[in-house]
Amino acid sequence: MSRNLDKKPFYGIGTASFRGELMLSKKLFLSSTVLFVLVTFPLIGSVGASLELWSQTYGGTGGDVAYSLVVTSDGGFALAGVSSSFGGLWLVKTDADGNMMWNRTYSEGSKWDTYSLVVTSDGGYAIAGVSSSGGAVSADFLLVKTDNQGNMEWSRTYGGKSNDHAYSLVQTSDGGYALAGRTYSFDVGQGDFWLVKTDAEGNMLWNRTYGGKNIDIAYSLVEVSGDGFALAGYTSSLGDGSDDFWLVKTDAQGIPEFPSWIILPLLLTATLLIIICNRKLPKTPSHQSY
Repeated sequence: MSRNLDKKPFYGIGTASFRGELMLSKKLFLSSTVLFVLVTFPLIGSVGASLELWSQTYGGTGGDVAYSLVVTSDGGFALAGVSSSFGGLWLVKTDADGNMMWNRTYSEGSKWDTYSLVVTSDGGYAIAGVSSSGGAVSADFLLVKTDNQGNMEWSRTYGGKSNDHAYSLVQTSDGGYALAGRTYSFDVGQGDFWLVKTDAEGNMLWNRTYGGKNIDIAYSLVEVSGDGFALAGYTSSLGDGSDDFWLVKTDAQGIPEFPSWIILPLLLTATLLIIICNRKLPKTPSHQSY
């Protein structure tokens, strides 16, 4: 005789435990998601502000533009640029928090602009830029040397009858200086790289130009330890485009260096030219004495 039994699902101990763990996992996941959103969103919103520790402005009612910045030995900063508010080249010294400690302006009757600043080995500053007389069409490389309080010790200019602008400066290993920029006074085209080397007092030792028939301007200069200089800028004379990056490597006297592989082709070319010239030269008739 058959009996109808009500079939009810059986939930064993293992099944109930699994369901409990599943519910707990869901609650933990939900709690973690909410916590992540609460913590992350404020950080994302303030990331721009959190990267800026502080900012400072310096200037007057006119236009004041900083072109160069260095970290000083006391942990502060020095900025150099041009000030219309105070007239001329402007040097500003700050502490580590950007609070101004002192500032100096320099002009000496000419319009002085600056583009490069370095801390010198004696703790002072050297500034390079442009010196131009009011209304004059010409401008010269400018080099200004100061002590550690910004008091000017001397200034020098270098250039010709046209426009010559210094954009980069280094103090060299011999205690002198090297300036790089562009020259219209000594170019072979429409403006060339110009490298000027001086002694510790700013007296010119030598100068070199590099370029072609179009515009070539150097904006950056480094001394390669014990091995000369490297200049970077742009060239309209060389390369594939209308303007191209241009890197020039020189020896310690500013003479451009050639890759070692090019020496043999140059020697072969020179030899061929000598042979061709010798063959084309008219032979001098011999004279016999009787």
